[in-house]
Parts: sequence; structure tokens; C-alpha cells
Amino acid sequence: MASTVESTVVLIPPPSGQAERSAATQRRLIDATIATLCEAGYARTTTVAVATRAGVSRGAMLHHFPTRAELIVATAYDILATQDEHRREVLRSLPRGKVRFYAITDAMWATMQEPASMALIEIMLGGRSDPELSTRLPAIMREFNAKLLSCPMDVARELGIDDTPLLNAMSRLHLAAMRGMMIERLYWADPEQSSSEAFELLDWYKRLLMRRLDDPDFIDEAPVFDRPLRPLDKRNNQR
Repeated sequence: MASTVESTVVLIPPPSGQAERSAATQRRLIDATIATLCEAGYARTTTVAVATRAGVSRGAMLHHFPTRAELIVATAYDILATQDEHRREVLRSLPRGKVRFYAITDAMWATMQEPASMALIEIMLGGRSDPELSTRLPAIMREFNAKLLSCPMDVARELGIDDTPLLNAMSRLHLAAMRGMMIERLYWADPEQSSSEAFELLDWYKRLLMRRLDDPDFIDEAPVFDRPLRPLDKRNNQR
């Protein structure tokens, strides 16, 4: 499965001008797919609509992406790879330590607000009902989700923090919350303010968690991952 994905997105190697023209055409098609997904949604992102927006003949598009599924898979891979590199580039420019650790959240939120992120969410949701995509997208998402989890772990280790379960849970929560906010803001009356306030709360929680990691006595009870969750009725009774 992985090799199929890679063969879809990795540009054809040399010789020369033909490879460059091929790469440029693929780039135009992927950019047009992202724009169409954002404006029209997954269902209306057809190969005809993409080719028209990209200014590419249908024959040329089919040469690079023989099916709609191939085009969508390549687009998803491109979005994830590009955003991963952007985040890492931002973090590499910052001082090591807590500055870089806190900046992970900002870097992730910045890429989440790009049009490509909404295109990816359209693919994630729409692809569930596509038999071909539903068997291929999970592997791509797992690959890049693993990269997303590895980044906070690498930076945390530089701080002497090695609570892997708690850091992984934090990263998953942040990723899910940010993707959820991008969907919810479509229906909020004041999307910019509401999402900004929600992000500030998420960032505050992360700083609170850092105090917990720095000082184990800061909070009496912290998440524990080797026991089942308390029953709902017990939690309600304690409120």
C-alpha cells in the first residue's frame, strides 16, 4: 500500500526538461484540487472541475492521475508532507527548550488555518464513503500522525521529559481539537474570535500540563493510563 502511495506522489526522476514539466503539471493539478475542495467540497471535486481550474487537458491529467482516487490520495499526501515540513522549519528556527516546545502548538495551529487543512478535512470525511480511498487513506494518515507525535516527544526529551503516554495523549488531543475547531468555525457566528479563544484555552492547558511535568506534586491527580475510566455515574456523583 505504501509503495502505491509513494509512486503516486514522488515526481518522475530525470532526465531534464520533461521531468520539470511533469512536476509543474502535477503541482498545478494538486493546487487546483486543494482549491476546489475548499470551495466546492469533496463531492463536487471532480476530475473535470480540477482539470478546468488547473488549465490542463483531461488527457494530460489522466496521464498523471489516471483516476480521481489517485488525484485525491496524491493531494492528501502532498498537504501532509508540506505542512509537516513547514512546522519543522519553524521549530528549527527557534531556540531549543521550552520556547520550542510551546511553539509546537502555535506552528500546528498556523498550518491548520491554511486552506489546505480544510481540503484535507474534506478528504478525511468524504473519503470514508469511497471504497478505494477508505482502504488507502488510513495508512497515509497513520504515517503523518506518527510524525506529528514524534515532534513533541523529541523536543520534550531535550527538556528531560520522558512521560511518553501523557505527551502522546496531549498531542492527540491538540490535533483532534484543532481539526474540530476548523470544522466548527464554519458554523460559528464569529469564527475568528471563537476559534482564537478556544486556541488560547488549549494553549493555557498545555502550559498547565508543563507545570505538572516539571513538578509532580503540582496536581494531586493526573491522568493515569493503566486503569479504566471511572464509570459515568460515579463521575457525575462526584460533581
